Amino acid sequence: MRLTMMMAMQAVAGPPLPAELRAVRPTPVATPCGEPDNRGDIVVCGRARAADRLPRLDEGRYAGKPVRATTRIGNVGVAAVAEQGTLPNGQTSPRAMLRLKLPF
Repeated sequence: MRLTMMMAMQAVAGPPLPAELRAVRPTPVATPCGEPDNRGDIVVCGRARAADRLPRLDEGRYAGKPVRATTRIGNVGVAAVAEQGTLPNGQTSPRAMLRLKLPF
């Protein structure tokens, strides 16, 4: 019963509208667009060119950090590493290695 009700509600509601298709209320302007103001200048309404562009991301803040699979078991450090080696005939060989580090 619940599933039927949820499906009926979703069918009535429909998918959400993307941001560019939603109705936008313009900000009020002292002089209406296309009419001359007190000095005789015609007011042209428009948006800034940069309004349609996304801001640049900070490379240092959002750069992908390498994932290190490391842990400690007692005194021993354990790390899982993926490498790619070259064989004598020129082929490449992917490797998965488990490294153990012992303190001395």
